[in-house]
Amino acid sequence: MGRGGHGGAGGGAAHSHSEEYPDDTWNLYQHVARAEVLNARDGADASAVLKPFVRRLEEAGTIVSDGDEELLVKLTFAAPVSLRRLMVIGGGESDAHPSRVKVYVGREDLDFQSLEDVRPNFQTALPQNAPGEAYVNVHPPGAFTNVTTLAFFFDANHGGDDETKLQYLGLQGDHSHDRREAVNATYELVCQHQGTGVGNDFKMQEGV
Repeated sequence: MGRGGHGGAGGGAAHSHSEEYPDDTWNLYQHVARAEVLNARDGADASAVLKPFVRRLEEAGTIVSDGDEELLVKLTFAAPVSLRRLMVIGGGESDAHPSRVKVYVGREDLDFQSLEDVRPNFQTALPQNAPGEAYVNVHPPGAFTNVTTLAFFFDANHGGDDETKLQYLGLQGDHSHDRREAVNATYELVCQHQGTGVGNDFKMQEGV
């Protein structure tokens, strides 16, 4: 499929620490300084899918691909973060939910033309996660430690249709402002995915 015809970029403003959702300490959406989505319908706001965990099932702000099934979400953080796991929830009918994601570190200039020449740092199949209970660990952990930019390429959906819908992108990890908490958190999460492989590394747990 040709990359040159993609369009429809949408941006979003920075997020601040949330007093309304204090349990989201590990939710990295609060530390995003810039969010952009490529190949989305006009008016899409990339930051709308970055929201508190308790609001993950809200359909408002769902991003819909434009013309084919591909979506590229690019994030820049205000300070270095360490990503540990993801939760992806699709919008609308389950056939439109993303079925795969490729994650890239440190590629601010990434677009659909350069995707073919860059190897992702991590990729995995995604479940149909309508209840918002499945997450996936990213690995190797070192590739996602102290990063300032991340890109998420959703290149397929469960129905094989031309329309992919992304409702929620949950990013759990630690950020540079909480050094002491980050040490304990990293130890727990690294232990969880010992012996797992890249692919269908799904787990069920709240709090992403």
